Amino acid sequence: MDKLLRPHTSYAAAYLDDVIIHTPDWGTHLEKVEAVLCTLRRAGLTANPAKCAIVLAEARYLGYIEGRGIVKPQTNKLEAIQNWPRPTQKKQVHAFLGLVGYYRRFIPHFATRASPLTDLVKARGPDMVKWTDAAEGAFTDLWTALCNDPHTHSPIL
Repeated sequence: MDKLLRPHTSYAAAYLDDVIIHTPDWGTHLEKVEAVLCTLRRAGLTANPAKCAIVLAEARYLGYIEGRGIVKPQTNKLEAIQNWPRPTQKKQVHAFLGLVGYYRRFIPHFATRASPLTDLVKARGPDMVKWTDAAEGAFTDLWTALCNDPHTHSPIL
């Protein structure tokens, strides 16, 4: 799919068989949808109308909500972070870092800010973690960064 959409990369993206097309206005959108559909038809692929959604103000895509020139995490993912209990084991720290790491694009200097937590899971020793003030600060900082309306702006075409 990536090879097929290569001519359309400035306004279209694919994940497996899902394609998203983002444009700044209706006229441009019609042109771009037609261009992508023509490319898919030439390759012998067809869109399933029952699975298509066209002209959405916002679309849920791979854990994000994209639309109106903004990209942000899906609300249910943020709720999972808001309700995340303070980790007590390395496995729980890894899971938290994995979830917030998926949204690292919304957290400037993510690696630096997360380093007290990554230090907890690097150390050899017991599975239980020794929760420090630095770890608490990093946990709270990452939590706050994601739970206070994180978003980025989409590229303008």
